Parts: sequence; C-alpha cells; structure tokens
Amino acid sequence: MLRKNKFFLILSIIFLLFSFFLYFLNPSFLHFLDLKIFDLEMQVRGKIESSGKVVIVAIDEKSLEKIGRWPWSRNIMAKLVQKIDSFQPKVVGYDISFFEPEKNRVQGELIYLTKKLKQSKKLDKELFAFLKQRILANLPDLHLATTFAKCKSKHILGYYFNFSTKDEKFQNLDKAFKYSGIRYFQDSKAKLFIPKALKVRHNIPLILKGAGKEAYFNVIPDDDGTFRRYPLTIKYNKNFFQPLAVAMYRADDARGSFIYVGKAGVLGVKIKDKFVSTDERCFLYLNFRGREKSISHIPAWKVLENKISFKNLNQKYVIVGVTAPGVYDLRVTPFGVAYPGVEIQATALDNLLKGDYLTRPSFASLFDLFSILILWILATVAILFLNPFYSLLVVAGVFFSYWTVNYYFLVKKLYVLNLVYPLLSLLITYLGLITYRILFADKQKRQLRQAFSKYLDPKVVDQVVKSPDSLRLGGEKRELSVLFSDIRGFTSLSEKLSPEELVSLLNEYLTEMTAIVLTEKGLLDKYIGDAIMAIFGTPLYYPDHALAACKAALKMLNRLKELNKRWKDEKDISLNIGIGINTGEMVAGNMGSLDRFDYTVMGDNVNLASRLEGLNKYYGTNILISESTYNLVKDKINTREIDMVRVKGKVKPVRIYEVLTKEKSMFFSTYKEDYLKFLDLYYKGNFNKAKEIIEKLKNNFSEDNLLDVYINRLNYLLANPPKEWDGVYTFTVK
Repeated sequence: MLRKNKFFLILSIIFLLFSFFLYFLNPSFLHFLDLKIFDLEMQVRGKIESSGKVVIVAIDEKSLEKIGRWPWSRNIMAKLVQKIDSFQPKVVGYDISFFEPEKNRVQGELIYLTKKLKQSKKLDKELFAFLKQRILANLPDLHLATTFAKCKSKHILGYYFNFSTKDEKFQNLDKAFKYSGIRYFQDSKAKLFIPKALKVRHNIPLILKGAGKEAYFNVIPDDDGTFRRYPLTIKYNKNFFQPLAVAMYRADDARGSFIYVGKAGVLGVKIKDKFVSTDERCFLYLNFRGREKSISHIPAWKVLENKISFKNLNQKYVIVGVTAPGVYDLRVTPFGVAYPGVEIQATALDNLLKGDYLTRPSFASLFDLFSILILWILATVAILFLNPFYSLLVVAGVFFSYWTVNYYFLVKKLYVLNLVYPLLSLLITYLGLITYRILFADKQKRQLRQAFSKYLDPKVVDQVVKSPDSLRLGGEKRELSVLFSDIRGFTSLSEKLSPEELVSLLNEYLTEMTAIVLTEKGLLDKYIGDAIMAIFGTPLYYPDHALAACKAALKMLNRLKELNKRWKDEKDISLNIGIGINTGEMVAGNMGSLDRFDYTVMGDNVNLASRLEGLNKYYGTNILISESTYNLVKDKINTREIDMVRVKGKVKPVRIYEVLTKEKSMFFSTYKEDYLKFLDLYYKGNFNKAKEIIEKLKNNFSEDNLLDVYINRLNYLLANPPKEWDGVYTFTVK
C-alpha cells in the first residue's frame, strides 16, 4: 500500500509541512480570521451571568439631558462623588479624568476685583477675608478635591498613557507622577513584550491629592481594532503601572503585584493571593458577559436625584464612566461596534472577581501543533482509503467535531486555543489530495471500473480497483473455474420466432443469466451467440471459486425454470440449457494488442469446460463438472458420477459428474445405491451384470435419460467387446 501510494504520501507530507510553516509564520490575514472566528464563538455562546459585584454609574444620554452637556462642572462631579460615597461602596473607580483645572467665570471676576482694590489701596482686612472666602467657595477643583478627601470609601482616579510622541498635550511629569508599586520577576534571557508608554497625562495634583490614588484606564485593541484583551501593566520609564481594574480589585491589599516572566514572555501576574495567567504581553483575555449593559448600569442622574435604593451600590465595586454615544467612548468588541469603554474596565474587574477570565494555557502551542498533525492524518487516511463522497463526509465530520471541541474548551474550560490552523491543515490536505486523486490517481481506477463494470459484480469491481496493477498486458497462471452455458435447440427455436421476438427473448435470457454470474462473483468473459463464458476466481482471487461456479449454474437453471413458465404462457416456448464447469490451472490476464485488449483466460482447462458443456446433449443432463471441480465441492453440493471420458482432442481421461438440483437429488437418492453398483460393474468390464441392473432401473425410473444412454452403450459393447477395457469412453466428436 505504501509503495503504491508513495507520491500520494509525499504530497500529503508537503501539505503538513506547509501547515506548520503557516502556523509559525502566522500571516496577518489568517491571524485576523482566527480573531473573527473567536468573536463568532463568543456570540454563539451568548450572554453569561456576571458576579453581581460590579456596578457602572453611567453618565448616559439621559443624564446629559437632565444635568447638562459633558464635561460637567467639578461641583456637579463633587455632588456625584458624595452621593455615591453615601451608599458605602467597597471601592469606586473613575473611567474619567481631571487633566486640567476647571475655569470658573465668577472666580475670575473676584480675583480681578481683588487685584483692582489692592491697587487702589481700598482693600482692608475684612474685605480681603470676605473676597478670599468667596474665591475659595468658587474653586470647583478644590471643592472636588475636598469631597474626595472626606469620602469614607476608597476612590481611584483614572489617567492615560500615550504611546506616541505626536500629541503635544502629553507631558513628561515624572516629579508629580506617583509610582504604583508593581514589581516583576524576569528570566535573564527573556525579552519583555509589555507595552511601553512614552508620555503620560494624569490628574491635576490638587484633585489627585484629595483622592489619594490613581490608575491608568488605557485599553489596547488587537491588530484588527477590536478590544478582546486588557493590559494588566504598562511600562513607563523603568517602572510598571497597574490598570484601573487591578487597582480596584486590590484596593484593600497593601501588598504589591508581581509579574512573572519566562523565556517566551510574561507568564502571568500575582495579584493579592491569586496568580492570573496572561499572554506574553501581560494582557488578560477578557471573558465578556455579553452585549452592552450585561454588567449592571445605573444612570448618574438617578444617583444625583436619589432615585436608587441603598443596596444598588452598597459594598459594590463601582465604576463611573461616560456611556453617552455623543461623547464617543464606544469600542468595538466581539459583541458589537458600540460597546461602552467603561464596560471593558468593568468586565476586566468582574473577570478578576469571579475568576473566570479566559486563558491561553501553557500547553496551547503543543495542543495546536498536535491538532494540526491529527487532522492531517485523518484527512490523509480518509482520502487514501475512502471514495471521494465518503471522504468528504469524514472530513466534514472531523471539521465540525474539532470546531465543537474548540468551542467546548473556550466555553467550559475558558481556554483560548487556535482554531484556524488545525482546520486549515485539514482543508489544505483534503483539497490538495482530492484534487490530485481526481485528476491523476483515480484516472487508472476509472479505467479499471469502466473495463470491468459490465463484467463483474460492483462489489468485486471495487476490490479490483484497489489493486490496479493487475490490469496490464499479459497474464499469470492461476487455478480458476470456468463456466460455459449454451441454449439447447436454439436453431429450431429461431425458426418459430420473428427476428425481433428472438432478439428480445435472447436479451432477457442473457440479462437474467449474467446477473446471476455477477452476483456469484463471476467475471463475464464473453457472449458467443447464445452461449455464455464466465470465469470464477479472477481478477481478484478467492479460494471458493469452484463452489461459486456451481452455485451460479444451479441458480441459472432454477431461474430458467421460472422464465419458462412465463414464456410458455406468453409465447408457447421454453428453453433448455447445458452448463459445463472445469477447474484447473489456466493463464488469466489481458490478452490482445498494446492498444486494445480484453481480460480473459486461456489453456486446456478452459477448452475442457467447453467440451463438458457440449456433453450435456449426449447424457441428457444440464450441469456437468470435471473431477477437479468435484473434489472442491463434493461436500457442499449434491452430485452424481456420470462417466469417465476422453473428450475429442484430449488424451488424458477425466471423470465427470452431474450437479443435481434439489428436486433431482431427492429423486436420485431413491436408487443411488443400485446406480453406484452399476457404475462399479461397468468400470470393471462386467457388462452383462451391469446391463441387468441398468435395465431394472430403467423400468422403475424411466424419467432418467442417462439410463437410456448406458443401455445403448452396453448393447454396443456386448455386441462389440473391446480388446482392452479401462472404463473410459472416448468421444470422437465435440
């Protein structure tokens, strides 16, 4: 099998190596395809329950309608901070920032008035104290900072890193920037792929001092612009900083977070007592809860107007952010193109709290490569051993089964495994090999099938097609069985019917007989007028060819009996056939020229089968077989010995037998013992005693035509005693 399909296997291995090459190259279009399939799987999975511990206070469209356009005054924000804090939340994070001081018109006018009065020397101590108090009362930034300082709950502000030098608004403010306390353990040979910021834009010192803590709210999209992961740290100068979700998660933990790095990049981050697996860039794979608002949203206007209950925010992780579409804090995620940015922060925090974030396990790469190999093997085996239709069914089944396995790992085990490259390996191998097979490998098989489809049973043809080397000019010597059948009295029958009726009758007869030959695994060699020649045991050898030939002969006889009943009623005719079968060595193969040849058999044993068929006329029998055939089937079918003869053109005598139908076998059993005594006397040359027995049998069983043959022969032998008797009767005609 391997030798015959050497090029096929080489081609298949090339497809495997190409699949591995693509996996390590990871071209962008395939990477994007894998990302989009991941999105599709998330959408198929649908919505899942959140922890219920995270709440978003949303500055939504209706809040802007009720309170005013964004950004709101720091006085309004101070009121919102105070209201939220009154519900005693666990921690409050802000997906908004206070990058610049708020300009206040009244405050400016008071400062201007103070300066003028001072210049005119009309500013006394009482007036100065009054104006100073009014100026401070109209300082919104101070008001907000004071509000933060008075809060009982922890409040964490958000700030923003910049990865580009183009934005001049970002300035390097290291002196005012507070380090977050994240450390890392790194392999000395490892390379860090953690995002590096060039600049930072953070909250003004006054408000930051009031809140006391800040964390970045950057989220970084994948290469296709979709947000699927969350950066658990960003490097700025020599330090590593924490995101808003991590800062809120560990708000009550004074210990630092530790980044663990291996030779291939970041392994994960230890936060509090939990090790969080990440990708090599220290990004967390987000397990989105569903479409927008899958995590609880409470409009900011309801908080400001006391339209919510205490339990809505009490001991909850609260994130304040803008969700109004007009403010454009909307992101593209696997669940849509208008996903609020604040909900990405909330999703990351909820993943950490619930511990159900997605991970790409340490064995993922090995699993991907192993999957590529297994799917390649399955595709190769399917093409090699199955026809195109069934191989397509198998490959389709493998395709959807692997997708199901991948989906199971994602949804149930929370593992992010590659789907594209294993399936691509399957498809590349299947399409490549099936194309090769259809265009080249199956060409010879189609020729074989075409050559044998009319002469062999379809099941045998399928087996022959699997061994195409047998179809070559020349042959090989094998022990086979050959069957010849012929219609008795066909010439006289043709005189009774018109040519059209004769052809119709003959076609029906040959169709029925041929079907029986093919069913019994015979090879239809040829039609010779009304005669049929069939070979058993080739082109695909099977040991019970002699029995198959005899079974076919009996079925032909029984089927003809059924046909004769109908033909007798319709046309007032009936047919009788003679069948000869011989088993022996003969040459089987393709005989003819290099351009045109037929599969057939040749040899003396083929001629003997033809002679046996002709002897049925003489003995009044229907099925005659040689001794070599008899020795192979004697324990499996009913027979009787007929004679020992030397056919015309042969020197060596052969013992011949009749294959009996079930009815004839029962009839013969009534006088079998006397018949065998007769044969014994006949072979020994005791013609007188033999004649006594045969004549007695004839009187009792006159239906047996064979008895008449022997009575006439014995009369001749008694009248013309042979000089030497060996029990063999020699035929001088065919």
